[in-house]
Amino acid sequence: MQRLEDWPTRLAEFIEARHERAFSWGGSDCCLFVCDAIEAMTGTDPGSRWRGIYSSEKGARRVLRDNDGVAGIATLVLGLPVPPALAGRGDVVLIDTPHGEALGICLGAQVAAQGPDGIAFMAIGSAKAAWKT
Repeated sequence: MQRLEDWPTRLAEFIEARHERAFSWGGSDCCLFVCDAIEAMTGTDPGSRWRGIYSSEKGARRVLRDNDGVAGIATLVLGLPVPPALAGRGDVVLIDTPHGEALGICLGAQVAAQGPDGIAFMAIGSAKAAWKT
């Protein structure tokens, strides 16, 4: 995948549009949030293989189990992880949440991730791993 020339604008527009979109399994969960962000930046949907195959926590857990968790999904789509210190704007990062590991998008000093009621922001220092997009 290659980022489009205007990817910074596309990423900013994506974040603005998704700012208050509530969490939903198979619609707006952490993995599909990141896939949607990547699609906004590249025009390619890396989540197409998972769309429409689950709509519940139980279904999501099955997909996660079959793909070695959220880190496994990121590695499957983006290749091997890099240290979080190498994450740049638009890259995917792994974070801990009260509900377990999740994926987010690096915005520079912050990470944007799908929260219960919209996008949650946290410091990039909370990232545990990163994948270049």
